[in-house]
Amino acid sequence: MKVLIVHTSYKYKGGEDTVVAEEMELLKINGVTVELLQFNNNHNSFFKILQLPFNLLSYLKTKKKLKAYPADVVHIHNLHFAASASVLYAIKRSKIPFVMTLHNYRLLCPSATLSSKGKLFLVSIQQKFPWKAIAQKVYKNSAFLTFWVALSMKVHQRIGTWRLCRRYIVLSPHARKLFLESNMAITNDRLTVKPNFCTAPLSFQPVEDNYFLYVGRLIEEKGTQLLLNVFASCGYKIKIAGDGPLRNEVISYSDRFPNIEFLGALKKAEIFKLLGSCSALIFPSIWYEGMPLTIIEAFACGAPVISSKMGAMENMITHNYNGLHFEPASKDDLIRKLDEWQGINREGKDIYRRNARATYEQYYTPEKNFEQLMDIYNSAINE
Repeated sequence: MKVLIVHTSYKYKGGEDTVVAEEMELLKINGVTVELLQFNNNHNSFFKILQLPFNLLSYLKTKKKLKAYPADVVHIHNLHFAASASVLYAIKRSKIPFVMTLHNYRLLCPSATLSSKGKLFLVSIQQKFPWKAIAQKVYKNSAFLTFWVALSMKVHQRIGTWRLCRRYIVLSPHARKLFLESNMAITNDRLTVKPNFCTAPLSFQPVEDNYFLYVGRLIEEKGTQLLLNVFASCGYKIKIAGDGPLRNEVISYSDRFPNIEFLGALKKAEIFKLLGSCSALIFPSIWYEGMPLTIIEAFACGAPVISSKMGAMENMITHNYNGLHFEPASKDDLIRKLDEWQGINREGKDIYRRNARATYEQYYTPEKNFEQLMDIYNSAINE
């Protein structure tokens, strides 16, 4: 089988970029021929947003690629913004079936995260046109850009662009429910749940050290400010790994509070080492995550997770089994859960660690993911 992966990379490397790289590697090691057609928003990003309804250059680039590499199936990840929906028409013109992973909620709301100003924002899911999202300036705090993104998505919905895709991959039952309840009119048979995965570290010998860990992009939606406020108040030690727009804020806190240590962006091996020795991973996100790769990596390393109780995290983490839940955006409840965790003895925490690893082996291994991917590809090809 020959597979073409289409992806627009992010300015700050995040979970989607990692998933694309790991899925490609997974296909290759299992004998599948795979190539990547990559776009990016690094230069003239505003101009690329303006071309969002139809980017002629992206259309021609996709057509050229498919002529040189006639794939059996195309797997689309992120279209926004440089690729645009024009890619779908180039693939259709080439008469090749394609599937698309919905890593976020851009097709439902211009915010892509269903959040605004630090709170959930779900109004757009049912609105015929997201006027309230525009009023809230949910994309880059700009009414014009929010309107333009919304108009682009709705035009393609109206003309049937999104119906061209044979299979949509969503990452959790929660995401599937949101798309089915929306006004996108994606039918039940076109939505398939396939979680992300990770390759476990070669050695699995978790040894607890007395620090908490955060790994991820440093943005508002990830709960970065909540994390800083909590650990500035409670005094527990935390190590923060990642990069993003709030980097300077994290550095400022780490300079003022000795219990907050900023590590910057790290390589995968370094992250696995930290996950294998941290007391627990903290995941304070305040939006409906698709399928946080960091949580899967934590489970692979036997690290329990203390997470906000919402979206995919509510399904992935079983309270008092492989981690703890706290109320989303609640500083007080997160501190209570940290205190509760610190009160558990070593034997109790070891049970959590074994449960975390068991969760990984049951749901998130490469072997299970490859089987699911091939089922989806074959289904799209044979339809």
